[in-house]
Amino acid sequence: MSTSVVELAREVRLLVRQLRGWAGASWEVPVPGAVSRAQRTVLLINELAVLGERAGVGSPPGTRPPQLAPHALADQVAVLAEELLAALAEAREPAGARAVRILADARTAVTGARTDLDGAGFGFRTR
Repeated sequence: MSTSVVELAREVRLLVRQLRGWAGASWEVPVPGAVSRAQRTVLLINELAVLGERAGVGSPPGTRPPQLAPHALADQVAVLAEELLAALAEAREPAGARAVRILADARTAVTGARTDLDGAGFGFRTR
């Protein structure tokens, strides 16, 4: 597994651990972009689905994961990221250059989501 894939896997683990720590109203805390934590996580889920499709994970073209309740979003991120990481780890030439682009896009998506979600602080909902 390349160093970049390992780094992305680490970023995903950190994000999933963070997501699993939230319950109830924590998911409704606003983050940058005028969305809630739950909505921002759903945006990431859809990004991971598109990246997985580009990487050839085997899902039918154009399909997106169903929208789940907030308590299940961490698991949805974990599953989609695991599929994507597996596809990227297996990439060989000539798909290698494409995999590098997908990996860079995935890292941007995950780190961007982490930054947005971290910006909400401890997540106490203000009125």
